[in-house]
Amino acid sequence: MNTRFKLVFCLLVTGLLAPAALAHKFSTAYMDVTEKSGQPALLWKVALHDLAQAKLIAADNNHQVSWQQVMDSATTLNTYLTSHIGFSSAGQRCQLKAAVAADWQLQRLQRDLYVLLPIAVSCATSDSWQLTYQALFTSEPSHKLLLSWQVPGAEANAVLAADSVKFPDN
Repeated sequence: MNTRFKLVFCLLVTGLLAPAALAHKFSTAYMDVTEKSGQPALLWKVALHDLAQAKLIAADNNHQVSWQQVMDSATTLNTYLTSHIGFSSAGQRCQLKAAVAADWQLQRLQRDLYVLLPIAVSCATSDSWQLTYQALFTSEPSHKLLLSWQVPGAEANAVLAADSVKFPDN
């Protein structure tokens, strides 16, 4: 065997046998905004590891969170949710009420477990709705919210980030 062939062979074998690098998990949440009986309805889908990293769920390992730990953190999560997610109508703040923990669900998205948190919204009017999203940016500045705005006559998709926290951005 020539030296060049041996070198290429060694590099290939080394590359194949090398352990895989661990990738950083992106911090991405999802939100669906719909209209029910003239009022907004929100569904926030957030990764369990993001909630644990933000210390909103008490877990020893951010990537191994039990459903019981999620349920035990319901009060903390609801308080955080209503203080970091806002909704307004015609410039007036709307009231948000998170669903009781018994109505929460778990779903696997993109190989991660997400908790689905329904949020009821009560607005004085149905004019000029606007979402303000400020969750998880402190614990993960690169966090993104993938928004599905499914309001009749104003359907849109958007990405909210630390530098763009409102939709629509009027």
